[in-house]
Amino acid sequence: MTPPATALQALLAPAATATLIAEAAAPHVRLPGELLRDAELARRVRDHGALVVVVHSLGPALLRALRERPPALLVVTGPAEPGSLPALPDTLLLGPDARLQIGPTGDTVACATAPAELAALLAALASDPASDDLSQAPAHLSQAPASTDLSPRTDHLSQAPALPAGVRMAACPTPPWWPLWLADPQLAGTRALGFVAAASLHPGWARWARAAGDAAEHAIVPLGLPPARLDLPRDPSLAAAVAAHALERFTGPLFPSPQLLALLCAPPAPVPEDSHDPGLLARWAQARRALPTLGAAVGMEAPLPGPGLAAPTAAFLAQAALLRRRQTRALLAAAPELAAPQQDPAAIARAEEVLRGAGQVLSEHESKVVLRGFGVEITRQAVASSASGAAQYADTIGYPVVLKAVSPDLRRKQELGAVVLGLTTSAAVRRAYATIVHNVETHAPTAHLDGVLVAEQAPEGLELHCGAIRLHTGEMAIFGRALGLSPPAEPCFALAPLAPADARLLAHAVLARVPALRRASDPGVAELAALLLRLDALVQHFDRDLSPGTSGRLISVELSPLRLIGPPRGYLTLDARIVQRAHLEGS
Repeated sequence: MTPPATALQALLAPAATATLIAEAAAPHVRLPGELLRDAELARRVRDHGALVVVVHSLGPALLRALRERPPALLVVTGPAEPGSLPALPDTLLLGPDARLQIGPTGDTVACATAPAELAALLAALASDPASDDLSQAPAHLSQAPASTDLSPRTDHLSQAPALPAGVRMAACPTPPWWPLWLADPQLAGTRALGFVAAASLHPGWARWARAAGDAAEHAIVPLGLPPARLDLPRDPSLAAAVAAHALERFTGPLFPSPQLLALLCAPPAPVPEDSHDPGLLARWAQARRALPTLGAAVGMEAPLPGPGLAAPTAAFLAQAALLRRRQTRALLAAAPELAAPQQDPAAIARAEEVLRGAGQVLSEHESKVVLRGFGVEITRQAVASSASGAAQYADTIGYPVVLKAVSPDLRRKQELGAVVLGLTTSAAVRRAYATIVHNVETHAPTAHLDGVLVAEQAPEGLELHCGAIRLHTGEMAIFGRALGLSPPAEPCFALAPLAPADARLLAHAVLARVPALRRASDPGVAELAALLLRLDALVQHFDRDLSPGTSGRLISVELSPLRLIGPPRGYLTLDARIVQRAHLEGS
């Protein structure tokens, strides 16, 4: 049995001496175990060991004993400086300022980032859901009197307040290894509620969320999430964002309210007699004015029957999450299964050839050739090395066309005058070619110009930024976001490899961030999901057969902008950029 499973078993089905609790730590835990003075605790750990050790602080004698006989779980209930707690092999660490309670039965596991936050969540789970207080934590739930009997006792139950009915386990601060416990069969069938700090987020959360699905209606809210740095592959912010969006994929982002989480897991209630109360409806209307984008969603016109109707603030936010959950479930249930992308061996061989011959940063044309090898729709295009050649290509492609400089050294081509749009005649193409060459020589004299790209000009449509990016853990994530919104849309992520359901949920999350009134010609979730699966196929092809510890071939793949244009083609990749590992690192 693994150390996480051993520690969990010791808590859920404890042996008489599986848990040793220091007297000073007792007020902050509710665990069966043996209560000891600090000096006695160190001796018992050194002589006999323990599966779970609960302490308020770590003295030198106890620290030596723990290193000699590491427990499966170490709980530190007192404060500690960041990084001062020991890293013990095969030992899970909960703390500092930890709180841990185990109930005899229940279908809910609660977690939080701090004691007051955990107390507020437990209070919300125990209280009347009509209460409209979104944050206050009763003091009696975070403080408890210490025991005065100092003699060792077995089967001890500390005087921490009892868990609300239905809660099996509650802990804080949420540790990075929490998904290991949530995925353990010993907690099968339980619902996970609570909060997790961004520093504790990693791709393991995404793997757990994918495996768990939404049958148990989990709701774990990421807190303090930094902006995801799409411009910096392997930045830690990317892994945190991947985990956060996996946790939110059925409900969308949630307001960090204990009352909101309590409403999300509350059972359906009959329609109350005052459901059409004018005061309630007025507060609901004001909530829609205060949050117009959220209030404009279908189903948010009026409050639905439920236990939170007397608490419009929390009920408004909970209803939006419940509608999103209902929508995503219906999407997965009603939509036909997406087929795996068909791959053309000859086109893939051409993509591999281009990657072998290209530098670390591929040009737009090289990137599009690679994408086309995996069935991604790109603009009809060709690279010209003269003005007459550009005009000839334009006649073949069909007007209107776009001209763009081809150079891996240029990132902001439009600002440099290296892009000309809307060309409708061969004479205009010749003039634009000369203008682009002149502007590059003037504004970017050190840039290497490989020619000028002549491409079809795509019809109007919703523009997206999609792609794949390498995490600092070595894994790849697929992402997408809408462009041209104010404020800018947050990118949505999913950990590769993608199953068809993962691709559909990611596509839905990307489009859900766009205001409801979009053009009727915009394609739906299925078209975008099919593109995301093709991006995933590209990533998996070049990451296959990697030996342990080897970094993948691709660092990032960016399609920006990608324009959704409706049938028959669905979308067009207007610009693309692939970054691969340097050839000196191996192919």
